[in-house]
This record gives sequence, structure tokens and C-alpha cells, in this order.
Amino acid sequence: MSPVSRRDLSLAIAQLMPRIIQGVQLEFLVKRTLTQTQFLLLVAIHSRGACSMNTLAQNMRVSMPTISGIVDRLVKRGYVTRLANVEDRRQVVVDLSSKGRMMISQFQGAMSQRWEEVLKVLEQNDVEDFFRLVVKLTTYLKGEK
Repeated sequence: MSPVSRRDLSLAIAQLMPRIIQGVQLEFLVKRTLTQTQFLLLVAIHSRGACSMNTLAQNMRVSMPTISGIVDRLVKRGYVTRLANVEDRRQVVVDLSSKGRMMISQFQGAMSQRWEEVLKVLEQNDVEDFFRLVVKLTTYLKGEK
């Protein structure tokens, strides 16, 4: 087998991911009557931690009025909380509520079950190699914040 380029690998991953999340994400969101945008905002807060409305708007590539509306709906539904920034009271910080953290945990559980199904085709040594690579990539991405 010829050496695999990073481009080939990234393309293979890009083709794999929709098949992994197929059904899981849509079913999960429909049950909770969350839009994909609301869900992506919750994921962004989960990965960044509490952050300002401005940071969220930049990360989601939307305007401040748009992010404000999304956050308003998530606050009303109990998924996030708004707090005044201790250092600058004019700035609002958004964080996951306990309900929001629970929802993220439930999604991770649903995705974990899906991955378990998919990983059944791998031999044990492949599972161990894949685990090592996933941990390495996760560590890199955590430092990227």
C-alpha cells in the first residue's frame, strides 16, 4: 500500500463523519426541539467554557442581534445562563446551565453508542491504535482554544 497523504486522510474522515452522525444528531435534536444552530451554540459554549456574547457571535459568524436572539431562546428553555462579567459589568457572559451540561452529556452518550457500533468492525490492535490517535488529536485541539 502506498503512503497515505494527510489530504487523503482528511478527505476520508470528512466522508466518514456524516455517516457516523447520520440519524444520531437529527433524532437527538428533534426529541429536544432544538435547532441545529442552537445545538451548535451549546457545543461552542461547552468547548470554550463561559464566554462573552461577542466571542460567541464571532465563533458562530453571526451578528450580535442574531446571537442575542439564539441565546434568549436558550435562556428561556433553561439550557444557558447569562451572567454579568465580573471585570466589565457592561459585558454579558453566557454559560451552560446544568440542563445544558446534561444535554451535552446525553449527546456524547448517543454519539458514543453510535461509535461503538461502527468500531465493531475493527480488530483490537486497530482499536488501540485509533484510541491513541484520538487522544493525541483531542489533546491538540484542547490546546487550540
